[in-house]
Amino acid sequence: MNTNFILTKDNFFTENECTEIINYFKDKTKKPENNYLNYLQSDIEQSPYMFSVSTKILSYIDEYKQLYPESNETSSYWGFTNMRFKHFMPGKNFDSWHSEHSFYYPYRMLSIMIYLSNHNCGTEFYNGDIIKSKAGRLTIFPAYFTHTHRGQVCPENKDRYLLTGYFNFVRQGENETKTE
Repeated sequence: MNTNFILTKDNFFTENECTEIINYFKDKTKKPENNYLNYLQSDIEQSPYMFSVSTKILSYIDEYKQLYPESNETSSYWGFTNMRFKHFMPGKNFDSWHSEHSFYYPYRMLSIMIYLSNHNCGTEFYNGDIIKSKAGRLTIFPAYFTHTHRGQVCPENKDRYLLTGYFNFVRQGENETKTE
């Protein structure tokens, strides 16, 4: 039985779709308010890509819930939020160990990452698991301390691109995506 609670799927996007998304957002990025972050970002929620991305992700959330049925025992109201395009310049990565659930984000339940570029590095989990960056690869994992992670240094010193977002617990009627 697979109990790492990580779902990774290739071909969420084709390489051409990844290139198209990178080209659309690359010039729209800016430094986030948190100056310590090592990336540029752009909110994609008002972009022409949000509907197709969220629709595709919902089908994988259904697969996630089938693979890990204990996730069905939580609130059935999850909201998909904070979808962002991230651009890490050469030599930059998010190298601090962290989880996505925190004092400031107590409702985050699942983390979503979609890699848009290929690299000989990726996301390293505290337990030693590594998800390699591959254009079009989707990864879904719990936002909690059990999945503490960090970005690896890109040995090729290339630009790196990805989309990230979260499923949060929400009250019924508030921006929810009912997942039952």
